[in-house]
Amino acid sequence: MMSAIRKFNNYCLRLEELYDLSYAIPLPTPLPTKLAELHNDQTLFEDVWITRSQGEIPLWLKDCEVRLGIRALFKLDRCHEEQLRLGMEADNLCRWYGRELCAVEFALWQPQHKCYCAVAFIGDMNL
Repeated sequence: MMSAIRKFNNYCLRLEELYDLSYAIPLPTPLPTKLAELHNDQTLFEDVWITRSQGEIPLWLKDCEVRLGIRALFKLDRCHEEQLRLGMEADNLCRWYGRELCAVEFALWQPQHKCYCAVAFIGDMNL
């Protein structure tokens, strides 16, 4: 794997030497050689070096800041989705706890279980 990364990085350097602004495509950037950094490298997902762009280059393609902004918006969207999911989970947990509490209170108020419930609670206190 490291030989492939080194080969790719050499190609990047060679492309930089041969690059002409009229090509209207961004140059690929060399890949990091550390696995953790490679895992987080978003440039691996950018497949823009196949054909030339016709006309004006889109900002998302030529401006790194725009790409970072797009990724930040995606992360923000995922955070909002997760917040909604966590809110629903908290609501479900509160409903479940309320039902369980009602069941315990109902059982405590039943005359036939008063003695058993008192014994059960006393037994729990010793744990």
